[in-house]
Amino acid sequence: MRHFSQAACILLCLFLCLSAYPITATAANEETQQLLQKGLTVYEIDQELARIDEQQKKLQQQIASTEQQLSQQQSRSIETKQHAGKVLRAYYMGDRDSLWMLLFSITSFKDALSTFEYLQMIVMSDHETLQRHLNSQKELQKLNASLLNSQTTLQQSKDRYIAQRQQQVQIQKQLDEGLAKQASSSAVIQEITKLTVQWQDKGIPLFKTYFRALAQAMNQLPEIINDTNGGKSNHLIMNGFQYTFQITDQELNAFLQSKNPLFQNMAFRFTDSKVIAKGKQDGMEVMIKGSYDIATKNTIKGKYIRFNLEQLQFNGFDLPQTTIDSLGKDFDFGIYPQAIASFLQVTDVRLDEGKLSIMLKLAL
Repeated sequence: MRHFSQAACILLCLFLCLSAYPITATAANEETQQLLQKGLTVYEIDQELARIDEQQKKLQQQIASTEQQLSQQQSRSIETKQHAGKVLRAYYMGDRDSLWMLLFSITSFKDALSTFEYLQMIVMSDHETLQRHLNSQKELQKLNASLLNSQTTLQQSKDRYIAQRQQQVQIQKQLDEGLAKQASSSAVIQEITKLTVQWQDKGIPLFKTYFRALAQAMNQLPEIINDTNGGKSNHLIMNGFQYTFQITDQELNAFLQSKNPLFQNMAFRFTDSKVIAKGKQDGMEVMIKGSYDIATKNTIKGKYIRFNLEQLQFNGFDLPQTTIDSLGKDFDFGIYPQAIASFLQVTDVRLDEGKLSIMLKLAL
């Protein structure tokens, strides 16, 4: 049983009741800061392990269900194969030819109609039998593919669990060794617990609130094209069939603030390769860092500008990559040139100090 995890559980309720002052990286000395960072990382990896464990349970249930469906489908497939085999043998052995010879022994138009309808029914029945077999085989292949995909995903999940668990054990060991050197390890454990409580109760909801507002605002970014001066767009530069959409970080901040007052407490900055956002609310500090690249998506036609979330900080403490992935997966901060104009296609994206440039061309 991990020492920190036990202490965190015991002290959790206590610190929920205490007056909460924010634990920040700058408020602690360097050695304590490192221990707080490790404590937060261990806690977040533990959350990721719980998420992976839940995913594995769902995958195992899915595999069991698919295996059951597969078994039933294999039985149906054997049956349809036997029926299809009888039909094919009948054609191969000439049994169907003899039925068609009946047409030459007909003596009246009425008998001809009855015989032809009878032969049509046989042909339709044969066709349905063969089609059922084909459908059965397709369903079998589909279930096999689904089972294989689930098994592969499960194995990847297990590998990820093992990797995360190893990392957690290593950091936990470093944390335990660091705590053992402290004159008052219980005080540091209390700070670690308070930090994780602040993160869980206030940090996560704050990041999700910012992310939700940012995703909505970025979806509306093409509206800025309508910002004109003398009939010309202030942000779209035209050069023949080439276009460049440009926006400064100051203009982006003004746009975001006009969409949601939440961004009054946050400022975005463009560097030569990154987008950095810093904000402060209710005594808590957040930092978001990422970059843009060009990507494709099955749900849209053409390419778009994807935002890659690379670093998150809460009160000066870095969050592990697993937390970054978990928080960012439900939000889309991309820029879609198709929303600016359906006839435009993105060719490049560039970040300079204070400015974002998106190069476009006519989609001929």
